[in-house]
Amino acid sequence: MDEIDLAIIEHLKKDARTSFREIARKLKVSPDTIVNRFRMLQKKGIIQGSTVVINPEKIGYKGMVVLMIDAEPEYSTQVLNKLIEIRDIILATKIMGDCDLMVIGVVRDFEHLHDLITKVATTPHVKDIQVSFWVRNMKICPEYFII
Repeated sequence: MDEIDLAIIEHLKKDARTSFREIARKLKVSPDTIVNRFRMLQKKGIIQGSTVVINPEKIGYKGMVVLMIDAEPEYSTQVLNKLIEIRDIILATKIMGDCDLMVIGVVRDFEHLHDLITKVATTPHVKDIQVSFWVRNMKICPEYFII
């Protein structure tokens, strides 16, 4: 990757709807250069797609929760696959450290938080859960990814 590739990524992180023509104009290269570079970044798996970033507060969620989960080691992948299926979980991943898995979810209120924790806790092979909850500045955006 060179400076043009990085610039393409930066522009698309800010707004994935930015036209290739606009990016080309800003970078002082041809639109074909941007199209070809974009396709190569996709082919290499660097760019995997684009998405809409939703503000959770605007659709009724009042908070986000981080769950640090200990699972029986031989079942961690199975547990992870089950957690990903839970509707209000927006990220689930294996981690290294004090816990085996980390989950980020969105909740509407404390009752919803309780329900989510219960769903996770009753997932087979989950041994322990640590909960962190926040209610302000709920923002997960592509522009936070630093290259």
